[in-house]
Amino acid sequence: MGAVHHLRQYRLPFEAEAFIAAHKDCPDDAVLLQDLWTLVQPRIWWREEPVQGNDGMQLVLGKQSLQIDSCYVCKGLQQCSRAVVMALTIGAALPTEAQRCAQQGQLYRSSVADYLGSHAVEMLAESFCQYLQQQLLARGLYPTLRYSPGYGDWALEGQTAVFAFLNQCQGEIRLSENYLMEPVKSITAIVGLSHQWQQPVYPAGERNGFCNGGHNCAACVTWACRKGRKQ
Repeated sequence: MGAVHHLRQYRLPFEAEAFIAAHKDCPDDAVLLQDLWTLVQPRIWWREEPVQGNDGMQLVLGKQSLQIDSCYVCKGLQQCSRAVVMALTIGAALPTEAQRCAQQGQLYRSSVADYLGSHAVEMLAESFCQYLQQQLLARGLYPTLRYSPGYGDWALEGQTAVFAFLNQCQGEIRLSENYLMEPVKSITAIVGLSHQWQQPVYPAGERNGFCNGGHNCAACVTWACRKGRKQ
């Protein structure tokens, strides 16, 4: 069984002025952004395993260690011989600050903290994937884009298996009864590893793409929807 690796300290550079320039909807308040950034506390867990099976409907990692029922993921990782499953969080401090400020009527600071937190966890995921890519090139491996539960036809309930696969992230990220993560600014994802470089494009459906939850199931033409799939 592959080991679950854990990074408690991960340097995620931040420069408020550059961040503002890159995000047109960002409040122009570099002092506040830089101050709030001190509350970002990145934590990362990941585990690499061989792909044991991919029949287009179910992806199997390791010795049945993780099974992902998703056409979307299977198609995205169809050329992959290995995969990395990860969980990332910026910690509880920034979301807690956003909540505290909202309760005390400091709505501006609260909204900026929430905005920064949402972008920070995405920045963390992108940064860690770039770090992985650098490590993998020495092994002749190329990573795919990342895929997360709740997107395409990978049901959010898949979080349970992901957390088990990652030894529950040592309790530092928790899963609610609704499969949501705490701290809230957290991400789980899978990245496939292939000996062939793949175009960085997410899979598209054969007709109308993937279900976004707004279709009439009786008339659904979405190819990656389990509810409409014939048995």
